[in-house]
Amino acid sequence: MKLKEIKKIKQYKSFQDFDWQPFFNSEKFHDDVNILFGENGSGKSSVCNILKNVSQNKPFALLHKPNEACLLFDDGEYKYPTELNEWDKLKNRDDILFFDREFVDDNIHLGHTRDTQQGGQEQKSGKMIIEFDSDAIKLRDVRQKTKIEKDEQEKILQKFNVDNEDVLGFSLSDKEKIFFQKYKDKPKEEIKNIKNEFTKEKKALEKKLETDQSSQKIVNNIQDSIEEIETEENDIFLSDYEKYQVVFNFDLKEQTKIEAEQALIEKLRLHKDFFETGLDIRETHTGQCPFCQSKNEEENIAKIIKAYNDIFDDTYKKQSQQFANDKQVLIDELQVITQQIKDFDLNSIFINLNELNQKYKIKNTYSVDEQKTYKKPSTKKISELVGKISSLKKPNKENINILYDEVKKEFEILKKFFKDIEKFVCEKNVIINKFKTDNTDEKLQKRISENSTKLEETEQQITFFNEKQIESQKKKELKEKELKIVQKNFDDAKEKHGKAKEKYEKYCSEEVFSKPLEKIEEYFKNFNFSFKLKPKTERLGNKTESPFAFKVLDSEGNERDLKEGLSEGELQVLSLCFFFAFLDIQKDKENKILVFDDPITSLDNSNLSSLVDLIEIEQKNFSQTFVFSHHRTFFKFLRKKFKTGKKDNSGNEYNIIRNKKDFGGSFICKSKSKGFKEKLEKFESDIYDKAKNGTPINIELKIVEYGQYLRYEVEKFIKNDLLFWHADSNFSVAIKGIKENKKKIKDEDLDKINKIYEFCNWTTSHVDHVDIGDDHGLQQLKDKIKDFIGIVK
Repeated sequence: MKLKEIKKIKQYKSFQDFDWQPFFNSEKFHDDVNILFGENGSGKSSVCNILKNVSQNKPFALLHKPNEACLLFDDGEYKYPTELNEWDKLKNRDDILFFDREFVDDNIHLGHTRDTQQGGQEQKSGKMIIEFDSDAIKLRDVRQKTKIEKDEQEKILQKFNVDNEDVLGFSLSDKEKIFFQKYKDKPKEEIKNIKNEFTKEKKALEKKLETDQSSQKIVNNIQDSIEEIETEENDIFLSDYEKYQVVFNFDLKEQTKIEAEQALIEKLRLHKDFFETGLDIRETHTGQCPFCQSKNEEENIAKIIKAYNDIFDDTYKKQSQQFANDKQVLIDELQVITQQIKDFDLNSIFINLNELNQKYKIKNTYSVDEQKTYKKPSTKKISELVGKISSLKKPNKENINILYDEVKKEFEILKKFFKDIEKFVCEKNVIINKFKTDNTDEKLQKRISENSTKLEETEQQITFFNEKQIESQKKKELKEKELKIVQKNFDDAKEKHGKAKEKYEKYCSEEVFSKPLEKIEEYFKNFNFSFKLKPKTERLGNKTESPFAFKVLDSEGNERDLKEGLSEGELQVLSLCFFFAFLDIQKDKENKILVFDDPITSLDNSNLSSLVDLIEIEQKNFSQTFVFSHHRTFFKFLRKKFKTGKKDNSGNEYNIIRNKKDFGGSFICKSKSKGFKEKLEKFESDIYDKAKNGTPINIELKIVEYGQYLRYEVEKFIKNDLLFWHADSNFSVAIKGIKENKKKIKDEDLDKINKIYEFCNWTTSHVDHVDIGDDHGLQQLKDKIKDFIGIVK
């Protein structure tokens, strides 16, 4: 890569309207080395800033942007700005490498506070070395390539999973896995037949289950609904004959001694109940007749009451009450018998049996004929005896033997009836219970359970076939095989990236700084200083990045403080050594441009010479080198090293001159070291050409101008060509050169040169005050020029 021209700079700092063509025509920058001299403020850094911007090293300041700029590289023009306020194209950041104040400030601790923290100088320098170290670049490239490959494989893996989400997400149950293993290798036609068989089996099982489930409902109903026939206990009892006959033969005695009228006695006996009723009324209505309510019959009433009490005394009353009680006991006994037979619900027994027979078809539970054989017995005689006892007012000695025998017969029939019914019901309950036992749901439930399980499995297999799960599982297994390959590719790429990353990080933390530190020491040995460098390997706390640092040791091995212990020149040389070490780690050097912007401001001649030698050695490795400087001595060393102005030159020299805005501001022009000698040779033709073109000529000023040119060339010839002052401390070269020059120049020529030098000084001081003929010393100047040219040629 070569920079051919700075074609245009418009309104950027000291440059107002610079165009390459008026100053250089078709001439280009030198392909190897270009030295540009300019005083401070002339525009050297402005040119560097434009180069930094086009190579993406530094943006333009917000308030300082060129209105227009154009650079010509070997691959074409680069123009600024476009509509987007940018370059139409850019160079890569590492295409142009800069050594300037910003490089020093960012990466080298020259008198500043040492800073190993993130963003500090030692961190930045470490980061920069890692960024440009050729081995680090290779390892970083490998890391990046493996990362790209890993990311690509990860995308492929993710896309594969997304594209095949449904297939890979398919799953079989444990039962379906058994089906799959059983049927996966069978041909489609066989599977079709198997499916048809399962369909038939399903229908058969469904029919069996339907029947059994209906039976199950019936069984459940039988167990829940059928109950035993219940009968009431019929505990009837009949007392013996004597007990009944006693009532009729009861001995009810009256008082025999009665002092009352016979007629009243007869009436009381005959109408005992009537009189007893009257006595009862008297208890609530005393003082009057209970029947006519007359209050005048108390005397007669008293007679009647006395006669009644005489006849029916307490003993009689007690006997009468006992008689009544005995009667009631027998009546109650007989009525219990008749009531039980009356209340006994014979029909409900047969109704229940008939319902069971109708609903459940239970054999031998009911028949009409059987029902006809069971009827309630008659209680006619029992009821007759009840009536007879109830109507008995007084014992009458009636013999009830015949009636009792008939009652006894009815009673026995009733007892037999209840016993037979009880037996009958027990027999029917045995039949009912046996039916319930025979129709329990244990076997039925077992059969239903077995068939349900068979049906479920059959349906599962039919569903397995209908949903084409064999095909789905085979697709899944196929995709899983593909996934393993894709996953392995990703895992391998991930592992490679991990190893590449680990190797890169290990190199950056353990090895990357060893080469630059060695190189800095190596370069530093070229300079005439009394101290040495030593890598600083101490780790101070946790660092986010690896710092690059070194120590400066004096001749006794003591560490010097960078801020107080080194001169400005020593610090500048240190920074240059760092830059040269930085250049050493570059790759593709032959395609990169070097730019030095005022690399030195304070350095003695011997070390200046060493610096120029290093630049001369290093520039050969790079495509092109530019050196900007305001240091005149440094500029002269560069001029001589690269033979600028000579035919066999290895570089060109230029001036950057600051000019008024009215005249276009700063401009770049070519500098010629032989220009004054050529001007002296063309002195007469120059005056003639100007006069011929009608240009007014001030002879006095021309004599002064060319007299100064002549003096400069005389001094240069004496100091450099004869005395070898430019050899600096290389005295052997200087002495050897002086000896050789003694053989080449005569003493007469040296005397002439002395007179020429005196003339130049005298002419400059006296040309306006001494009349030396009509030409004001013009002829003498011509003669002196002729003498000098003759000697130096």
